[in-house]
Amino acid sequence: MFFQQQRGKKMSSNTAVPVSTAPRGARRHSKIANLPVSSDRAASLQELKTEARRCHTPKQFRELLKHLQAFIPYRKFAGSWGYPSRTTIRFIFNQGFSRGLIRWRLTTGVLWTSPLFLEWLRTKRTVLWCDAVKHLKAQFDPELLRQMKQAGAEYALCGGFASPAYFVLFAAAMPSAASGRAHLKQFGSIVPFLVQASQRAYPRALLTQRETAVLERRAMGEITKQIASAERISERTVREHLQHIKRKLYTDDLVNAVAIAVKTGMVLRPSKFP
Repeated sequence: MFFQQQRGKKMSSNTAVPVSTAPRGARRHSKIANLPVSSDRAASLQELKTEARRCHTPKQFRELLKHLQAFIPYRKFAGSWGYPSRTTIRFIFNQGFSRGLIRWRLTTGVLWTSPLFLEWLRTKRTVLWCDAVKHLKAQFDPELLRQMKQAGAEYALCGGFASPAYFVLFAAAMPSAASGRAHLKQFGSIVPFLVQASQRAYPRALLTQRETAVLERRAMGEITKQIASAERISERTVREHLQHIKRKLYTDDLVNAVAIAVKTGMVLRPSKFP
């Protein structure tokens, strides 16, 4: 495992629990969404971390992100993880960011050249995108700045887990720079729990072994009939795999899907095929 799961502290038997006459479901929601008292908010934040520790499925991870919005009022959320030393992305998670932005970033491979990503790998600090741009402005490609602004992602909080061998990076798009700065520390405190939860919820690579094999053969120029024969599956199944691949890689074009898969290291470059 890449991460060591942290154990939560047990609550003291003397801990006061607020009593409510509201229905059980509404009471749970109020604990998370309406937190006028700081002690209540701290207790609910601990509940959120406990929920993260219990997260093991994609559905639970999506629910966790819904509850996270009570603390971090983000508008969009995305994440990716993989191997920086091999410039390979293992998985992409997206909730709300435009398909166009995700597709552009994957097609251009900008993740590996982004000054923010490189700085984050070095410092491992949670940052606000627009503040990082001010600090590293001369190093940013103007097109990247334009794409982020057009997608409403210029106020994204960015953080996760970083090492030379493996990374998990999340981006939570905030409504303003002021909101991002106000929640930067809080986001940093919950990110380690999100990292662990995401790895349990999505333990496999984005593309299955069969999808990878099909796409590699397509990258070598094989047509559907040849792929079906080589993989011992029907032509209909090949076409279904290709449709799934395009959806997962945020494109409607098969050539673009091949380009993205090669750029992100999900399949080998054609020159490296035997």
